[in-house]
Amino acid sequence: MNAALILHHYQASPYSEKVRSYLGFKRLAWQSLLMPPVLPKPDLMELTGGYRRAPVLQIGADIYCDSALIIAELEQRTLLPALASGPKAAQAELLGRLFDVDIFWRAARYLMASRVEHIPQALLDDRIAMHPHLPLQKSQLIADQAQLTIQLRALIYQLDQALSGVDFLGGISPSAGDFAVFHTLWFLQGAHALEALAPNTMAVLPWMARIAAFGHGEMSSISAGDAFAAAKQAKPVALAEMQDFIFRAGQKVAVQPEGYPQESVAGELVYLDEKKIVIARQSAVCGLLHLHFPRMDYEIRAV
Repeated sequence: MNAALILHHYQASPYSEKVRSYLGFKRLAWQSLLMPPVLPKPDLMELTGGYRRAPVLQIGADIYCDSALIIAELEQRTLLPALASGPKAAQAELLGRLFDVDIFWRAARYLMASRVEHIPQALLDDRIAMHPHLPLQKSQLIADQAQLTIQLRALIYQLDQALSGVDFLGGISPSAGDFAVFHTLWFLQGAHALEALAPNTMAVLPWMARIAAFGHGEMSSISAGDAFAAAKQAKPVALAEMQDFIFRAGQKVAVQPEGYPQESVAGELVYLDEKKIVIARQSAVCGLLHLHFPRMDYEIRAV
């Protein structure tokens, strides 16, 4: 892997912690470019054309959006140490997906409810605009707090049972699912809420400590200007000819997370299969870029 790994992230982002922990497991060197937690995010938008979420991985002129896709891409590029595979790992990945798309948001709403009078209004307004379908108004958070507490407590104790007698959900080595589950618990623990929710767990905290022990790899900082220059000086990696017959290469398309039209990114379709969408877009600052999105949880449409 010749081009540097540039992670666009912010410190308090749970999905960024998921990737940072994976980078530690792989013992990779990477460059950190911090973004604000709320809009505006002009440096990120220059690369993504509208995608606002953290983290985003830049490798030269290739921009990888979504933490699950980032981990899948890096696992292909760096073979050792390898994530766990096999039936247990597959089960862990299914559990990780549940945490990514559902349980994390229950945890986020629980934390917001428990600190509702102390949430910066700018942050609350940003998240309401970002997730209009979630009940994030202060009155809704307060009304849901007791139910969220019961749900999360039960889930954490179920996770504790799943971790009993094993090092990782994937077995003797972590799976992608371990990192996906970990970031929600890290989020709760960082807010001093995990032990309050489930004080009698036996396996969860040692498992978290094993993942935290991987660290974050070898991190250095990079400026936005240098990241833009790295993109401009590079060419996107060559891709295989696409075989999907619903869309065709070169077609004008838009890609967005499912249910989030405000985050739509337009470009020219480069590649599409059952796992990944790749579109090309031209940046006045960075030149030709390829944006990579997962097929799962993302929508593509002709424009």
